[in-house]
Amino acid sequence: MRLELDRVKFGPAGFPLDAPRQEAFAYLAKIGLEGMEYQAVRSVPKKEETLLSIKQDAEEHGILLSLHAPYAINFASEDKSKAKASVERLFLACKAAYLMGAKHVTFHPGYYGSRDPNEALELTIRGIEAVIGMMKEAGFSVELGPETTGKPSQLGSLGEVIDMAQRFDEVVPTIDFAHLHAREGGSIKRREDYARILDRVEDGLGGLDGLVIHFSEIELTKAGVGEKMHHEIGSGYGPDFKALAEEMVEREVKWLVICESPLLERDALKMKKIYQRLLKKRGR
Repeated sequence: MRLELDRVKFGPAGFPLDAPRQEAFAYLAKIGLEGMEYQAVRSVPKKEETLLSIKQDAEEHGILLSLHAPYAINFASEDKSKAKASVERLFLACKAAYLMGAKHVTFHPGYYGSRDPNEALELTIRGIEAVIGMMKEAGFSVELGPETTGKPSQLGSLGEVIDMAQRFDEVVPTIDFAHLHAREGGSIKRREDYARILDRVEDGLGGLDGLVIHFSEIELTKAGVGEKMHHEIGSGYGPDFKALAEEMVEREVKWLVICESPLLERDALKMKKIYQRLLKKRGR
């Protein structure tokens, strides 16, 4: 199960800064963006009329939607009631995504806590299996995207999200390069570092097309490991988008690239221009 894309599409993580919400999709299309991640990180919209209206508006303007599920998901919680609630929260996020026409639901799997990482991973896989079962019973399906996370205390290493995807056809991870950079102590310094990650993803998933990608620059904690804060493109914190764009052009990928910079659509457009310049340079 993968997004069907004919090219790379860019968009912001949330409604744009420079347009009222009711004009968001028209504005994104006008400035040349083709995607958006709906932020349901605090609560999930439930009103069917509203969700169907979002779907119609996005489709009319050619905006491909994904959705970010609530942060309050932790399948590995030692509190069984919280683990159970996590299944329900992700299912409701999937239902909202389906109704608004979003094909991919990004979520943070949770925290290790005092558990062994392998135990936490297996509990998360059980939670994902439960959500998939609930979707089948309800008669709909969307793609589940466990995200690479930015803190060592969080479940969501590159290997873990690939493992989740290998267990289920309905799971395709969201690859967040800023999070990987922070989680690994500033590991992405040059193009070769992106190549290393992409080779591993391609080997694990059997291809690179149809992925949802998150990108921003990111500040690390004082300890030098883990995320502190997302920053705009060109802030100097890294990682560098141009080096990733070079790999994108070389590999001819087809992705939905979501900009998580505080500047949202402004930086999404900046990233698109960097990518397009490299495409033109290669004669594509």
